Amino acid sequence: MASIDSNQLTHQLKLIYGANAEFRDGQLEAIQAVLSGERALVVQKTGWGKSLIYFMSAYFLRKQGRGPCIVISPLLALMNNQIEAAALYGLTALAYNSQNREQWSDIEEKIQNNGVDVLFISPERLADQEFVSRILSMIAENIGMLVVDEAHCISDWGHDFRPDYRRIVNIVQQMPENVPILATTATANNRVIDDIVAQFGKSLHILRGELTRESLYIQIIHLNHKEERLAWLLENISKFSGTGIIYCLTVQDCITVSAWLVKNGIDAYAYTGQMETETRYMLERKFLENGMKVLVATVAYGMGIDKPDISFVIHFQKPGNVVAYYQQIGRAGRAIQRAYAILLVGAEDDVISEYFIKTAFPLAKELNTVVQEIDSSDGIKRTELLHKINMKAGRLDNALKFLLINGDVYSEKSKYFKSPKPWIPDLSHSEQITKMRFNELDQMNCFVQTKNCYMEFVAKELNDASAHPCGHCGNCNPVEGFPTSVTQEKVVEALAFLRGDNFTISPRKRWPDNKAIKPEETYETGFALSNYGDAGWGRVVSKNKYKDHHFSDDLVEASVDILRRHCLEWNIDVVTSVPSLRRPLLVRDFAERVAAKLGLVYIDSITKVTDTPEQKTMQNSAFQLENVLKSFQVVKSLSGNVLLIDDMVDSRWTLTVCSQELLQNGAAKVYVFALANTSGGGGTDS
Repeated sequence: MASIDSNQLTHQLKLIYGANAEFRDGQLEAIQAVLSGERALVVQKTGWGKSLIYFMSAYFLRKQGRGPCIVISPLLALMNNQIEAAALYGLTALAYNSQNREQWSDIEEKIQNNGVDVLFISPERLADQEFVSRILSMIAENIGMLVVDEAHCISDWGHDFRPDYRRIVNIVQQMPENVPILATTATANNRVIDDIVAQFGKSLHILRGELTRESLYIQIIHLNHKEERLAWLLENISKFSGTGIIYCLTVQDCITVSAWLVKNGIDAYAYTGQMETETRYMLERKFLENGMKVLVATVAYGMGIDKPDISFVIHFQKPGNVVAYYQQIGRAGRAIQRAYAILLVGAEDDVISEYFIKTAFPLAKELNTVVQEIDSSDGIKRTELLHKINMKAGRLDNALKFLLINGDVYSEKSKYFKSPKPWIPDLSHSEQITKMRFNELDQMNCFVQTKNCYMEFVAKELNDASAHPCGHCGNCNPVEGFPTSVTQEKVVEALAFLRGDNFTISPRKRWPDNKAIKPEETYETGFALSNYGDAGWGRVVSKNKYKDHHFSDDLVEASVDILRRHCLEWNIDVVTSVPSLRRPLLVRDFAERVAAKLGLVYIDSITKVTDTPEQKTMQNSAFQLENVLKSFQVVKSLSGNVLLIDDMVDSRWTLTVCSQELLQNGAAKVYVFALANTSGGGGTDS
C-alpha cells in the first residue's frame, strides 16, 4: 500500500473544509494508521470527527485502486446521515439494509461496476447468508477497508451490546492481514477496550483521546412524578435556543411527552423504532434542517447523528448507566459554544432500567429449554417453538439469535436444527454481565447524587486519565442552571392531561397459528382508561385493585366521562363484564356502577368455568390463548350491541375469547373497555 504523507492529507483536508482547516489532535495519526494497513481502535468524544477518519481514508484507498470500504453501522438513521456526509469527500456511499430492499438489485449492479466507494450495512446483514455470498464475496478479494462504527456494541460489556455484532469477529478473523480495519466509538471504558482487543487481535492500535465535553452544561433535577416533569418541560423548553432532543426510556413516554408539548403549542415530534421507515426518515430530515423545536425520542435516535448545532438534550428519565448517558448527551454542543444536558430524575426510572437489565440476555434455563426442544425435533419452526415453550416471542428470538451466532443451532428453510457442537450453557458469563449492569445502575444513582463535577464523574467512568472538573456544570456553577421546581398550577394541568391520555384497544387480527380472525368474530376497537401503574389514573387503578380491593367512585366517573359519548356512537344496548374466580366482585361491581351512571342495563352474561393460572404468567400468544380458550362460557345470551368491561388488558386474548362467545350467542357487536393497559406493566391482563 503506497504511503500517503501528512502534507497530502492536510492538503486534501483544506480542499474539503477550507484553507484554515486543521486536523484535530489524533486525526492525522488515525488516518495514517489506516492507510498503513493497521488495525486501529479510535476512542474519541462525540463531535471529534471519527467519520472523517474513514471517509478520508476511503478517499485515498480508492485513489490507490482498492475496492469499496464497508462500514458496519448500528442505526439506520446514522446511515442516512453519513451517506450525505460522504459526498463532501467526493465519495459515492450507499446503504444496503432491510428498509431499502427495492434498491438492492441496483446497488449490486453498482458494486459489480465498481461504482460504490463506501457501503453502509447493519450488523444484521451479516446474518443474511445470501448477502454474505452475493455481496461480500463480490468484493472480498479487493475490499478497501472494514469499519466497525460504534464498536462498543461488539463487546458483551458495552452498554449497548448487540448480539449481531458478534458476527463481525468472524469477518475480521477472515480478513487478509493487509486490509485495514478501523473500529470507532466514543463510549468505551477499559473493560470494553480489552474485550475489543481480545477479539480483533493484540496488534490493535489504540488511539484514545480526552473525553471531557467543554461545551456541555450538565444539570440534574429531581422531580419524582411524571406530571411534575411534564410541567417542568412546559415551563422551561422555550428558554432553550435552537433545536434539541428529549430522550425517554419507553415508546409510550415519547408519545405522551410529545403530545403534551404539542397540546401546549411546542413544535415537537415523537421518534421511535416502531415507526414506519418513511416517517422516521421524514423526521430525521426535519430535525437536521431545524424544522422543529424538539424531537422526543427513544435511543433509536442518537448514536452517531451528525448535527453539530443541537443546543440541548433533556432526559425525561434517568438512563440505566453513566456511559450510555454520556453517549446521549454527546449529541449536543458539537459546534456551538454552550449546550445544555438536563437530566430529570423520576421515581419510576430504576423500575424501567431494572426491567431492561433483566430482559437483556436470555437466561441459561431459557437457552437450555430452546436447545432441548430443537434437539428433540427433526427441525422445528419458530411458531412451533412458541406453542411448546412458555416464553415471550421477543425473548425466544433473542435466544435463537444467541444460539445461531454461537453455532449451537443452525437454520434451514425456516426451521431450526441442533448443530453437532456440544451444548454447554455458560451460566457464569451471563450472570457476570447482569451483575455488572446492576452495578452500573448503582453507579448511575451515585452520579445523580454527587456533589462533585458531573463531567469529571462521567469521564472517570470512561477511564479517561485526563478527567478533571469542568468548572461550569450544575455542581461547579449552579448559577447558570435552570429552575429545579415547578408551579402547582402546571402540575395540576399536566395531571389532568395524563388522566385524559387514553389507550386504544385494537382487535387482534390473527390467531397464534397466523390464521386470520374474521372481523365478525371479534370485538370492535375500544379504550383503556390508563397505563397500569403510571401517572394519571394508572396509579389509582393499581392501588384500588391490590390495596383497596375496590375500584373508587373517581375511577367510575373518569370511565363514564370517556364512555358516555362512545356509548352513544356505538349504540350500546347492554353492559357486561369479564368474570374472575379470584376476585368475583371486583370488576362486576365496577361495571354495574358504570352501567348505572350511563343509564344502561348491566347483565352477568359470562361465567368462568375453569380456574386457570393468572394470564400474566403466560409469556406468549400461544400460551395466553390456550390459557383462556376454554375458560369462559356464556350463561345468558345478549342481543344488540354489548359493552364488555375488564380491569386490565395486555395480550387481548381474554377479550377476544369472551367477545367471540358473546357474538356466537346473539350479540350484534361487542365493544371493549378496560381500566388499565398492562402491556409492559404489572397486574393480571386480558
